[in-house]
Amino acid sequence: MSGIVFFLSLLLTSLISPILSQNHWDDYIAEKNIKSTYYIFGDNVNLRESDHLNGKVIRKLSLGSEIKILTKTNQILEQNSLKEYWYKVQVGDDTGYIWGGLISDYSFPLNEMIVLCKNLGTKTKKLELKIIQGSKILSQGSFEVGPLSNESWDHTVYNPSLFSPSPHTIFAIKFLIFSEIEYGYSNEQVFTLNRELKIIPQFSWNPGSCDPPACAETWLVFPKEILPEDKKMNRKLIKGKENTIIELMHSFDLDETNQHDFYQSEYVWNGSQFQKKEK
Repeated sequence: MSGIVFFLSLLLTSLISPILSQNHWDDYIAEKNIKSTYYIFGDNVNLRESDHLNGKVIRKLSLGSEIKILTKTNQILEQNSLKEYWYKVQVGDDTGYIWGGLISDYSFPLNEMIVLCKNLGTKTKKLELKIIQGSKILSQGSFEVGPLSNESWDHTVYNPSLFSPSPHTIFAIKFLIFSEIEYGYSNEQVFTLNRELKIIPQFSWNPGSCDPPACAETWLVFPKEILPEDKKMNRKLIKGKENTIIELMHSFDLDETNQHDFYQSEYVWNGSQFQKKEK
């Protein structure tokens, strides 16, 4: 099997794997990092004296409130197909308990706003986003991305002025998706915000994946950018194109060092969407 055929089959298997039964992620429960700071994802959230729903309420917390995770308890609660632990947390001078389903899993600043990310669990296979300013929601939405792990989060904010007419914002969220072929693979989902701050999912791409001996890696080339030539892997120089994101995929075989395949596609900006063109 050639490297490119393998990689495409890997992506296909990853897409259809959620319909298979008894996946290795079925019992996975996302966890928060102890001693890390998170934001409250819900509104009017109860901070309780004990780790259950009957615990006495100490105070109410608004959306976007900062909390510090002190410890994870052994208590688990499942609501709306989302199963998470309870945590002992600190909020200002108060300490108490909050169910993890009401706490964001990842966040990052976006101009004067904050993006809150929530893994809705491997049963729903969805990522929920809330863009807030203070305790006010400016935009929100949930998007099916596959069975998410909380082990690896990252983000990138791209330059919207590279495209015309430019969106308000272009950003991407990187996370780990469970896979049938391997434990997991990194996936980056690109989003835009329009002038009304509506979140619009664009496309996702896989920076790299490997099931030895077949492996693959991918680059995005934006307008005015240049991906240099690499003679060792037989990669040609790629120049960015106007209003276009070029995706270049390189597949290779660890046992056959001279085997290199390249597959290129383009995402052309039409003012509201990046439309994919195969090359």
